[in-house]
Amino acid sequence: MMDFINTYFIEPMGHYYTLPGTIVYAVLFIIAVFLIYKYFLKKLKINEKFILSLLPFIILGGVMRALEDAEFYSGYFFVSPGIYITVFFIALISLLFSIQLERHKKIEYWKTMLVIGSILLLYNIIQVLLIGIANWTAFFMIAALMLMWSAVFFPIQRLFPKYLSKTNYMILLSHLFDASSSFVAITFFSYVEQHVLPGFLFPIFGAWVLMLLKIIVVWPALYYIDKIEDKKLRTWLKIAVLILGLALGTRDFLSVSMMV
Repeated sequence: MMDFINTYFIEPMGHYYTLPGTIVYAVLFIIAVFLIYKYFLKKLKINEKFILSLLPFIILGGVMRALEDAEFYSGYFFVSPGIYITVFFIALISLLFSIQLERHKKIEYWKTMLVIGSILLLYNIIQVLLIGIANWTAFFMIAALMLMWSAVFFPIQRLFPKYLSKTNYMILLSHLFDASSSFVAITFFSYVEQHVLPGFLFPIFGAWVLMLLKIIVVWPALYYIDKIEDKKLRTWLKIAVLILGLALGTRDFLSVSMMV
């Protein structure tokens, strides 16, 4: 059993994913999403302000993971899946503190959350800037791809909001940010895909297929999430989908831009 754990979970951590590891992490993520909602978030107002307060923490996870690539951080708690645990507890402590402050000082909790997350994010972005952007070509290639994707889906969002709402449009773009960053890094700068399914498909179709996968998987998933009657749960599930796109995309974008 220990050999199995070492081979499929411990040794690959931070370097690549295995099929057993991918399945277990996916199941644990789904369980965590529903447990967090049931025991921490169900009594809160989960709305646009709540999403805004979480955004710095979501981006923070990606920035910290890229800084681990740059050897600014080290250890299991700064690579997947440990980085999710690290950021979760940072966000949870910030949330609990913000709720207490709201009760005693009447400051809306989401505002305190936003400030705390922004300060932590700013500190880590400064570290990225101190290390420096070494690959401006990749930086602008990814930016150009994102402008293209924004232009492609914007008319759909405006003309057919029933099928692509404004919120879903932004979440889909976050996943295309991840896919575009991976495409540029792998196709032009000799990076290697760490995830199991893309790693299987890329040699057959090329790294561009990840962008297609994001569209045919994420877009319908968001559409069907909108059919859930519980508005709070619906919003929280969208946040979970956003985390998987924005955090990973931020890491890939910064890592290839720093050439680490």
